[in-house]
Amino acid sequence: MSDPFLKSPLLSRRAMLGASALAVGASFAGGLLSVPSFAQSSDPIKVGWTGTGICLISIPVARDKGFFEKHGANVEFVNFGSNFAAGVEAVSSGKIDVYVNFILQYIKPLEQGVNVQFTGAVHGGCIRLLARSGSEEVDYASLKGKAIGVRSIDSPGKQFLSVQLYKAGIDPQTEVEWKVYPTDLLGEAINKGEVHASIDADPAIYLILKNSKGGLTEIGGLHSGEYADLACCAIGIRKEFIEARRQDAAAVTRALLDAAQWTHENPDEAAELFTNYSPVDRQTLAEIIRSHTHHANLPVDDKFRGQLETYTEELKTVGIVRRRTDPQAFARRITADVLS
Repeated sequence: MSDPFLKSPLLSRRAMLGASALAVGASFAGGLLSVPSFAQSSDPIKVGWTGTGICLISIPVARDKGFFEKHGANVEFVNFGSNFAAGVEAVSSGKIDVYVNFILQYIKPLEQGVNVQFTGAVHGGCIRLLARSGSEEVDYASLKGKAIGVRSIDSPGKQFLSVQLYKAGIDPQTEVEWKVYPTDLLGEAINKGEVHASIDADPAIYLILKNSKGGLTEIGGLHSGEYADLACCAIGIRKEFIEARRQDAAAVTRALLDAAQWTHENPDEAAELFTNYSPVDRQTLAEIIRSHTHHANLPVDDKFRGQLETYTEELKTVGIVRRRTDPQAFARRITADVLS
C-alpha cells in the first residue's frame, strides 16, 4: 500500500507548490497524556488526512515521533483530498473514524444530527482578517457597507466574521458584501480594490500577510481579544466508534494531544518535520506555530464544553444555529470524555 503522506501526488512538494487550501497548527498541556493507552482492537483506526493544512500537523507528528505507537493506536491514514468540509462527511459516514477540523466547520452539521463527537481540542488562533495598511478598515465596525473576501460562503472564517460584525452592530447578511475567491487570491483582491478585507485560515492567510511586505495588516481574528482563550480546531470521532471501541478512541486522542503538545514545545523541529508535507518553508511554518494560542488546548472537560457553548450561542445570533438549540445541552451531546 502506498504511503498516503509521502507518496500521494497530493502531498509531494512539487504538486503542492500551487496549493492554496492550507490550515492550522496544534498543542495541548496536561498530565493525562503521560498515561499509556492499550489498543482495544487489531482493526486499524482510520484517521483522515487531507494532504493540506498545518492544522493537521499533529497527525504526521504523532506518526513520525512515535505517539501513536506509544499509546497503542494502530492507525491507517485515509487521504480523501484537500476539502476540509468533506472531512465532516467522511467521518460521519464511516469512511474514516477520526478527523481534526475547525470547530466552526463541525457545529452546524453536528446540530443537524451528524453522528460525531469531540474528544479534545488541539489549538487556537488560526483565523485572520486582513485589510490594506493605512486604509480606513481598521476593525470590525469599520467594515459596514464594505466588500469582504472569503474562500467559500460557508467557510469558518465567514462564520466567525459574521458574529463579529453582528456584535459591532452590522447585519452580516445585508450590510456587507461577501465575495468568494480562491484562497491564494484573497490578498490580490484587496490590492485590486475588489474587496476591502479578506478572512481565512493559516497558513494561507499568514502567507498572504507575510508576502505583502507590509502592504496588508491584520485587523482581527481568532487569536486576539476574548477568542485568544478559545480553541479553534478539535478532534472529531464517529460516535459509533467511540461506543464500540472506547479504548481505541482514547488511544488515538492521547496520541494526537501528545503530538500537539510536542509541536507547541518544539516549533522549529515540528516545522522541519512538516516541510515533508508542505511547500511552505520551515521558518514560516515555525512562525505560524508560535503565533497560535496553545493554552486553549484541552481534553473534554467543563472548560472545553464552555467554549463550545460560546460558539453555539454566538452562531445563534446570526442564524447559523437554530435559536431553539440549547448551547449547554448541545455541548454535552457533541463531546465525549474518553480520557477519564
